[in-house]
Amino acid sequence: MKNIITITLLLVTFSFYGQDNKVSFLNLVGNNIQVPNGCQAQSEYEMQACNGTSIKWDYYSADMLSAVFDATISAFAESNSSKSEVTFTSFGSQLKGYKFKMGTTYQYFLHGTIKDQPLMINLGTPKDIANNDDLDGFLSLFFDEVG
Repeated sequence: MKNIITITLLLVTFSFYGQDNKVSFLNLVGNNIQVPNGCQAQSEYEMQACNGTSIKWDYYSADMLSAVFDATISAFAESNSSKSEVTFTSFGSQLKGYKFKMGTTYQYFLHGTIKDQPLMINLGTPKDIANNDDLDGFLSLFFDEVG
């Protein structure tokens, strides 16, 4: 009996060893976005350093979103004076927020509602996204328009 339990545990361990837990798709409110070749997602809601661009989003209740967004912008604006308003459209929904220039990169904080789900998006990129032509590569999979 002892040998059977040992063998079973050993087989279970080997079955998990070497499995790839790689995230292949990001999930933005039910919209599946394929992780680009050469990039790795930390989770279904976050991708870091993909060709210099990182994106992450968090879901909130409507009340909580406003408080978290305002606190984030206030804290970020204290150490950065280059704040400017931006508007993006994602899956047909308008997201409003702010852009900050930090050395050679830009940090975007956006908030809004997609498919009745309030969310905040944090986007860091070396690109100054000023119009739709700047939405190349995988950013065009997240955003329809910049206004």
